[in-house]
Amino acid sequence: MGTLAKAALAAALVGATAAAAAERGSLVPVNVIDGTDDRGSILDLGPSLGLSAAEIDRIRSVSGHVGCFAPLPTIASGALFLTNGQVLTAGHVFFTDAGQKESKCFFRRQAPGSEWLPLRLDAAGARFGGSPPKPGSNDDWAIVRLTGPIAGVEPFAVDTTRPAVGDRLIVVSAHPAGMDQVIDPSIPVVQGCRVRRAPISSGATSFYRSDCDASGASSGSMHLVRVGGELRFRGITISTGPWRDPALHGAPYDEKRGSVTTALGTDKAILKAGRSLASGE
Repeated sequence: MGTLAKAALAAALVGATAAAAAERGSLVPVNVIDGTDDRGSILDLGPSLGLSAAEIDRIRSVSGHVGCFAPLPTIASGALFLTNGQVLTAGHVFFTDAGQKESKCFFRRQAPGSEWLPLRLDAAGARFGGSPPKPGSNDDWAIVRLTGPIAGVEPFAVDTTRPAVGDRLIVVSAHPAGMDQVIDPSIPVVQGCRVRRAPISSGATSFYRSDCDASGASSGSMHLVRVGGELRFRGITISTGPWRDPALHGAPYDEKRGSVTTALGTDKAILKAGRSLASGE
């Protein structure tokens, strides 16, 4: 892809509006839980979240933007999963509201100098929880191969322990819309938040609720936890509560009112599918 084409793609995807996200049923534009919007640049907030310089660099090397160009521009977050050749994100990113599969889809890490890399949505290149998935459901996940692996990077190991109320999370988003701060889209956005409820799932995919703030393009954000001093991949953001009610902006965590964000765990069905895709089965 030429320089001008890459620039046009970046502008179209990163500049996708909250209104376009709303049309597609994505997270729109912001759901702030428990007070103010606590998200910010990883360069500013990373140290206060316990991230070392090496960990910040590693996060930037494996996480970033997921975007599709047609039939509607859409932008989300995602991260390398299990291998350096496949990406995990929310499944609804790859489908229109009518169930049509998106095309011309790409991944770009937020490490300096990273380029937009094509994603494969063919049967051999992707695993979907549902085709199409119901947005916000336990099937709302996708693991998609890059056309080639990214050399010199190592995805975070998966945390397979069951989430518990109070677990500390570090959520990494590519460039969520509707934030109070203006942040360079090449820099990841992070937030420290907590697991607030961890139901035992009756389905093939685990899930949990959190007080993490979320907005347009937060879909697919990587959730990290620290286990034995090491960062592990715990889950991905898939849905947030209603945002149009101003009474909910900054409202206390409350699932019934919709002041809540839902994540899918990277264990069980997602882990099984990721291993299957990585092995070529």
